[in-house]
Amino acid sequence: MVRIADLENNNYWKHLGMMTEETEDGKIQLVMKVTENLKQFYGNVHGGAIASLFDACIAVAINQRLSPEEGASTVELKLNYLRPVQRGTLYALGNVIHKGRRIVVGQGEIKDDQGKTVAYGTATFMITQL
Repeated sequence: MVRIADLENNNYWKHLGMMTEETEDGKIQLVMKVTENLKQFYGNVHGGAIASLFDACIAVAINQRLSPEEGASTVELKLNYLRPVQRGTLYALGNVIHKGRRIVVGQGEIKDDQGKTVAYGTATFMITQL
């Protein structure tokens, strides 16, 4: 299990500008402000940046269910992009839908600052012993 503060101090998270915040119902969501560095040629947020945010939000949800001796790594990610994003802030929230001894499956959703769903999907992680 990794502490949230350690995730936020990760260089990749810093590069993308990902941060965590607690929702009203006590869940942890990820927040990423749209910057020029995240945009592709046509001015939309690059799909890879959105996929990274999605992967991280599922990882945070899974991490909350692991013991201190466990870690988890992505083995599969399925993401549907519903609309382009050009400005504002993205909010990602994931949850665990199945946790076995070795495999964890999560689902999540990314919304823009108008509350519209930008992308949703599922991800599978493998549990490892640290």
